[in-house]
Amino acid sequence: MELFHANKQWAFRPDDERFDSTQALFDATVAYARTAVEVDSVPLVNFRVEAINGDIQLVGKKNVPAKLTNWAAKQLCARLEAPHGYISTLPATLAAQNLNHGLAHRLSKDSDAAVNLLFHNNDGLLLRAMTGERYSRFWNFEIAERLLELELSKGWKPATPDIRAELDPNGIRLPLYASDHDMFAFMMHPDRIIKESGNPDGLKRGLIASNSEVGAGKLRMLRFLYRAMCGNHIIWGAEDVVELSAIHVGTSIHEKFDKWNIEIAKYLDESANVEEAKILHLQTHRIAATKDDLLDALFGKRSLRLTRKVLEAGYDANIPDVDGDPLTPWGIVQGLTRYSQTTPYADDRMVIDTAAGKILDIF
Repeated sequence: MELFHANKQWAFRPDDERFDSTQALFDATVAYARTAVEVDSVPLVNFRVEAINGDIQLVGKKNVPAKLTNWAAKQLCARLEAPHGYISTLPATLAAQNLNHGLAHRLSKDSDAAVNLLFHNNDGLLLRAMTGERYSRFWNFEIAERLLELELSKGWKPATPDIRAELDPNGIRLPLYASDHDMFAFMMHPDRIIKESGNPDGLKRGLIASNSEVGAGKLRMLRFLYRAMCGNHIIWGAEDVVELSAIHVGTSIHEKFDKWNIEIAKYLDESANVEEAKILHLQTHRIAATKDDLLDALFGKRSLRLTRKVLEAGYDANIPDVDGDPLTPWGIVQGLTRYSQTTPYADDRMVIDTAAGKILDIF
């Protein structure tokens, strides 16, 4: 199957969000954190919105105004049940009036409402995020720091194109990205190659990490084997795809990240011979003799949380010449992960990809 996670970043990121080394990615994310100011559990009643120099700005109890990033403005509008798409088209004065009306309405229903705020403090305040009180921040630099450690001590490195490098008109660029909004990195290990029948180049071990420290997305890690990445950062021949994710709530997110670090270390240190034997078993051992029997067997595994309809769609999405026999664990997993890429909702994709990883463990 193909993964387009890195391709989407490659296609849309501006130049100032691209980095040419893991160290540069780490330095940039640390710089964002150093200029950040967190203020938690601030009552909404303390705020008003003003139009200042043509901008909507949030003014607190001390009468200090703060500009808003586009993302923070969206969060403010969502909290006040105001359509951001409409508010953003209004003159600043009228937009401020609408938002203050929404603020008063929100407080009439919940006078004790409070929020957590994240500011950028450099020659004035810029509000980067407005989240609920249960929000637990996981900084982008915390991930970049771990990736840098993997590079320096374990031999991981940012992925580079294996084929068709000419697809990038700007030359070879690394899949390392960060902004005041989020971060993304695709790493691989150049030495731990897994042999695969019919593939003389073998399979590389890949790791994608992404996060948003302003509440725009979960902390995610994707580990997988893959054949090649082309110049436009499409990942080809991805197999054994496992996604790990955590929402930014409570202390569990840091506990999960610590466990992931252990899993990633085990993933790297596994013997290639063990991996090759495991893959051969998964590619040759049939779960059932027929399609219907296979669907019955998998549907009976309630821990997979997949409907028979989704299982059948995964079976039908399998391309035998590429993915192998769909009656084997390897084949049906390739079909499921291929099908998941066609679903429009990230949560549905995560459920399917998680179930696919469980199938590899079960059989």
